[in-house]
Amino acid sequence: MALDRVTARIRTARHRLALLLCAIAVGLLLPEAAQAQIRVRQADCFLEADGKTYIDGPCEFLTDPRSYGNGGFRLASYENGYLRYSAVVTVTAPGSGMATWTERPGSKPDDGPSDIVRSPGGACWTGSRVRACAWKIGEGRPGFTAAAAPPDPGTARTADCLLEVGGETRIDGPCQFRPDTGRDGGRGFEVRSYVGGKLDMIAQLIRDPKAPLEATGFWNGRSGALRAADPLGGLSPNGPCWENGDVRLCVWQPGQPRGAWNRRAGDRPAEARSAPPAPRDTAEAKDPPPGTFLKLSFMGRCESLVMDGEDLTAICVPAAQNTSVIGSAKAGFIFGTTDGKAMAFMASTKGFVEGGTLHQPIDELVYAERDQSTIKVKGTCEMPNPMGGPMVITCNAQSANSSYAVRFRTDGSKPTLEQSAPK
Repeated sequence: MALDRVTARIRTARHRLALLLCAIAVGLLLPEAAQAQIRVRQADCFLEADGKTYIDGPCEFLTDPRSYGNGGFRLASYENGYLRYSAVVTVTAPGSGMATWTERPGSKPDDGPSDIVRSPGGACWTGSRVRACAWKIGEGRPGFTAAAAPPDPGTARTADCLLEVGGETRIDGPCQFRPDTGRDGGRGFEVRSYVGGKLDMIAQLIRDPKAPLEATGFWNGRSGALRAADPLGGLSPNGPCWENGDVRLCVWQPGQPRGAWNRRAGDRPAEARSAPPAPRDTAEAKDPPPGTFLKLSFMGRCESLVMDGEDLTAICVPAAQNTSVIGSAKAGFIFGTTDGKAMAFMASTKGFVEGGTLHQPIDELVYAERDQSTIKVKGTCEMPNPMGGPMVITCNAQSANSSYAVRFRTDGSKPTLEQSAPK
C-alpha cells in the first residue's frame, strides 16, 4: 500500500513538475545565449585538498554561469596534452558554493569528493577539505599563503559518536573519526575518544566488501588501551548506527541532531529501530506516528539525468523529492523532466547512514509518462544530511536491459516537508 501511495504521488508530481517549465523556460530555450557566456583562458591556479596539492601554477580556467553559477568556475591542469587534475566550484549563493575535485589523474570532478566552500571575496574558495584559487597571469598572489607541510592522509576529522557495550556507554560526544579502506577493499572506520587530552576509547568497524550491510566490530576494551583488539561481534546498520544485541556504535556529523537515536536501543520507538530516521528537521516537530507519509522537496539543478539509457539532463526539472513512510523501510527518490516524465528510485529494504550520508539500496524503478510502469533494478541512492546546506543526491540503477542515473545538486535552501496522516 505504501508503494501505491508513492506511485500515486508520482502522477501528481508529474503535473507539478510540468508547471515548473515556465519558471525555467528562459534557461532551457536559450542555450546559444548561455554558450556565449562560456569563457576559457589561462590562469595562475592553486588546488589543494585533504592536505595534498594538485595544481600549483598555470591552468585552464573556464567560467560558465549556466553550469556553475555566477562566479563559478572550473580549473584544469594538463600534462603532455592530457588532462591531469581538475576542480569545479559551483556558486549557489553570494560567497558560498560547492566544490568537487579529482583525486586521480584524468578523472572527472563529478566522480570525486565534494565540500561546501565559501569566499569572502578574492581569488580563493575554501572549505573544510579543499581550497581552490585562481589569479590572472602576472597578477601575483596577493595575500595568499601556501599550506604548511601536508598532514598525514589518514588524519581524522571531528565527529559526534556514541558507543554502548553491554549496556554501558563508553563514548558519548566528540570523537575523532577516520575512514578506512582495508586491503581487501572493504570500507570501514575507526573512532577514538579522549579525556583530558589522553586517549580513552577506540572502536573500529570493518565492512565485508562482498556484503556491505554486514560488518565486524572491535574495541580496545579499557580506557587508554592502544589497540582495538577485543571483538564486538557482527554488526548490522540501523540508521546512523551499527549494532547487535549488546553493542551500538553510532556516528553523526558535528552539530547534526541525534533525534531518537540518542536513546538506548531498547528505549527507542519502533519506527527508529526498524528503519533509518526519516530525513526531516526533528527540532521543529515531534516524531509522527507509524504510517505517516513524508515528502521532502528540494530545489537545485540536475548535473546529469539518464532515463532508460537516454541522457535527459537538458530538460531535467530543478526540483527533487525524497519520500518515506514512518515505521516502514520503503522510500523513494523522485526526479522529473519538463516534458512530463517522472522517475522514482524505490527502496523496500532499509538503508544505512555512514559519515552523515544515507546509503539506500534500490530494488525498483517507477517510470511515469502517459502511463506508468514498474521495473526491477539493482542500484543505490546516496543523500547527505538534507539540513546541512548544499548537497548532492546521486542515484544509479541498472535493469536487465537499461540504465538509470541522476546527480542532483541542491541550492542549499531548507527543504520543504509535507506530511500525510496514516490511512
